[in-house]
Amino acid sequence: MKVVNLYDFSINSELCNICNSINNIIKFIVEHHGPLKDDVLFDIKVILNELLLNAVVHGNKEDKSKQVKVRTGIDNDFVYFIIEDEGEGFNINCCSQPEDLFDIMDMKENGRGILIVKNLCDRVKYNTKGNKIVVLKKLD
Repeated sequence: MKVVNLYDFSINSELCNICNSINNIIKFIVEHHGPLKDDVLFDIKVILNELLLNAVVHGNKEDKSKQVKVRTGIDNDFVYFIIEDEGEGFNINCCSQPEDLFDIMDMKENGRGILIVKNLCDRVKYNTKGNKIVVLKKLD
């Protein structure tokens, strides 16, 4: 994948920063890709909300002195997001069972967001520590 445009920034780990960050990323994507279908736009908003919320709340424990790094890259067909927090990471195996074994209603708070993201994205990868995630989403 040849990345055409990049958008990098960091936010303090405060919930109030999430909505504005998502809006800025959407604006960036639309400026460089063009209008998005409603279903793709909805998916991207959900993906970003889940990832940023996880990074702020679970990763950085809402510690305002810690940052969440965000990178967005787009080409003609795909967008990717890299979200990295300063937390201790999480066990990526907690969400690695096949989706058909999960009953989302039986899951505790932890893990649902990652399951949702996995189902909305075309590819999901984590670093070994579990504090950095890379997701790929087809735009068309």
